[in-house]
Amino acid sequence: MSAFKLHLSIALLSSVFTFAQVNRSVQPKPAPAPEINFGEPQEYKLDNGLTLLVVENDKLPRVSVSLRIDNPLYLAKNKTGLQSLLGVMLGKGSKNILKDDFEEEIDFMGARLSFSSSSANAGALRRYFPRVFEMMADATLNPNFLLEEFEKEKDKLLEGIKANEKDVKTAARRVENLLSYGKNHPYGEYASETSVKNVEISDVKQLYRQRFNPQNAYVIIVGDIDFITAKKLTQKYFGNWEKGEITKPIFETPKNLEQTAIAFVEMPNAVQSEVSVLSTASIDKNNPDYYPLLIANQILGGGAEARLFLNLREDKGFTYGSYSRYSFNHKTKSRLRASASVRNAVTDSSVVELLNEIQKMSKEIVSEKELDLVKKKYAGSLIMSMEQPSNIANFAYNIKTQQLSDNFYNDLLKNIEKVSKEDILRVSKKYLNPHILRVVVTGKGSDVLKPLENIDFDGRKLGVSYYDKYGNSTDRPEFSKPMPEGTTAQTVIDGYINAIGGRERLKGVKTIFSFLEASMQGMSIQVSNKQTDKNQLLVEVKMMGNVMQKTVLNQTTGYNEVRGQKTEMKGKELDKALESADIFPELNIKPEQIKLKGIVSLNGINAYEIKWSDDKTVYYSTTDYHKIQEVESSDMQGRVVNITKMYGDYQAIDGILFPQKITQDMGPQKIDFKVISITLNEPLAPHLFE
Repeated sequence: MSAFKLHLSIALLSSVFTFAQVNRSVQPKPAPAPEINFGEPQEYKLDNGLTLLVVENDKLPRVSVSLRIDNPLYLAKNKTGLQSLLGVMLGKGSKNILKDDFEEEIDFMGARLSFSSSSANAGALRRYFPRVFEMMADATLNPNFLLEEFEKEKDKLLEGIKANEKDVKTAARRVENLLSYGKNHPYGEYASETSVKNVEISDVKQLYRQRFNPQNAYVIIVGDIDFITAKKLTQKYFGNWEKGEITKPIFETPKNLEQTAIAFVEMPNAVQSEVSVLSTASIDKNNPDYYPLLIANQILGGGAEARLFLNLREDKGFTYGSYSRYSFNHKTKSRLRASASVRNAVTDSSVVELLNEIQKMSKEIVSEKELDLVKKKYAGSLIMSMEQPSNIANFAYNIKTQQLSDNFYNDLLKNIEKVSKEDILRVSKKYLNPHILRVVVTGKGSDVLKPLENIDFDGRKLGVSYYDKYGNSTDRPEFSKPMPEGTTAQTVIDGYINAIGGRERLKGVKTIFSFLEASMQGMSIQVSNKQTDKNQLLVEVKMMGNVMQKTVLNQTTGYNEVRGQKTEMKGKELDKALESADIFPELNIKPEQIKLKGIVSLNGINAYEIKWSDDKTVYYSTTDYHKIQEVESSDMQGRVVNITKMYGDYQAIDGILFPQKITQDMGPQKIDFKVISITLNEPLAPHLFE
């Protein structure tokens, strides 16, 4: 017998002997939580109060620096948006170096440098770091607040607000925050056109003086640098920073509801509902309940293995994902937010399931399997975080600014491991109380409101209050105006056909070639559309003269081409494309396919709302039957996106009215197309559609 086989046999005998000694009737004791020592950064405090934290790491010849200012929360009142403007105004050069020269030098060094309203971050190769650190300090202490730059950034912020005007998620988050915290709370404020227009450059300068002070500032340096060098650089560039006065605003204390109820936010353009369940509580990381509540939330909605995800997605198929988060905060109340984006048809059912899962946490003890899985997952993520040297500095910053014990992070796993099933139940009853929850639903009321108003939870019908997209209390929204007698979906379609030229004239159009132009972020967009009455279509989208996207349909086949990459259309995608390939789709729509939902108001215009399919709705003016809007939902990488087209300025081409202005609104993006030309019945070569 060879030496290898001998050793192997001994090992096998040893393992068999050991195995035979195991008493399977006794549950093995869990191993103790692993010892973790994150270490401590080296620390130095300047005379002006600034604290330096340094983590040396020479694995790569790079150094990063972060300036963080531990400011009180800020209440902007009628000038919300001011903090954002301060953040974007910083870093545009300094009083000592022009903006263009500043940015050019940063680019030359391959460095990164960014600012916010209370922080700055930079990183560079070791040899460039002293200069980058100097430039960060210069831009921080000597900001160059130029009026011209201020006006540009103010206009950008206003454009962003306008672009998000119809975005359902934006409206949902705005109202959720306002109702959770109150309108006179820093987290309840939101930037509006009015509040941004109230901001002057003098306000930016004043806010800078209030928010940038050394006595509550921390400079955190991580990377290939020694402590002595870091200390000298910090003293050199921040040592003369003079102390300022720190003011703390007075704001209202967030309050929960006395009884669980629903707040409904009307968004007529929504094709799915944003559902959130909210509550606040006074708890931070110093509270012993922090550890079991952290784990309780992970079990409820912390990931793909959590209860909300398994219920609403895996079991019910209501959504692409449902999660919860407990945001711990030491400056105001912490908040629970459990949420999902769901189809209109299952909005009420989703509310019930979210509430049921939260109630279950506070009524039933969790399983040993769930608890063990979450603990292991948390331990794994915490241990992996040790690979990032910057986390050592982050933890030290948190310990100092949140008054945590020195061993908070070193003992974190031990404290997590101590959490029992009974602890989970106890904190769930206290912090996941199902009887004081605020349910916020943002969606299309005509589709979802009636079922919401009839939800029973825990033996009680939930009350419903109504809000607009800015969080203002309103009366119950009105979804349908009186319908003229005899009006049906087909009579509306017939009215549209007659209004733009008549059925016979529209049928006489065998080909159409249209050319449109638009501008987006300073770039020109051209769209050419060639189409026949035989389900043949060629659409080319060009940007700055280059073909970026092409769509081709040829009776029974089709493909999309993006930047030269061709993808064949198949299945539902092809069927959907062919269905919409008619020059005038209204000519061939079947009466049984469409449904008249009612009369709604769109930007002050009354319109007939006609449902063409589950994912397409078209609106026609009640006065002249012109098509004024079309909303279609599309699945983009697992997320439902609304694509809204608005039509206006109808003009006659060969006796047929065509809109000369088409606005496409896809999420936050809004593009205004102008029709340059429309040509009818000119021959189109067959090879165009190959």
